[in-house]
This record gives sequence, structure tokens and C-alpha cells, in this order.
Amino acid sequence: MIPGNLVFWVSVFGAVLSQSYNSSNSGSFAIAAFGVMSGILIHDLGLLSIVSVTRKVMSRQMILWVSVIAGIMLLGFSLYFVYEFVVGPQIIALDQ
Repeated sequence: MIPGNLVFWVSVFGAVLSQSYNSSNSGSFAIAAFGVMSGILIHDLGLLSIVSVTRKVMSRQMILWVSVIAGIMLLGFSLYFVYEFVVGPQIIALDQ
């Protein structure tokens, strides 16, 4: 398992469980824990299955191009969110 993936799922698990632990119903904690663990298991098994099948079907060149396109899209999203982070507060300040 990739360490970044592990840290992500631990943070999701912690955030969901901290909310259910503070609620008045103690049964909701166990239900939330089971739901989160089941979701993580289903997600990881599905992702591993997709990667296993597509790796057999795709050539190395195709995998390279998919990786490059995915990287460009991630950079685009990051630039968009940086823009929103910088410009968003300025728009809110102008409205007031």
C-alpha cells in the first residue's frame, strides 16, 4: 500500500469517526466504522481490479500517455484551486 494512500484513508476514517463518536448514539460509531472500512475495502479492491485489467490491455506507450494526460489535468486543477484561493477572498471583500 502506498503511504500517501494510507494517510488519506486514515484522515477520512478519523474525520468520520470523530463526528460519530461525539454524537449521542453510541451505535452510530460502530456503524460508521464498519461503513468506512467497507468503503475503503471496496474502493481499493475495485481500483486494483481496474489497474490489473487495464495493465494487461494497454501498451507501455499508452500507459505513458495516460499518465502524462492525467498529470496535465492534475496541474490544471491545482492551478484552478490556487486561482480560486487567491481571487476568491478578493471578490468576497469587494462585495462587502
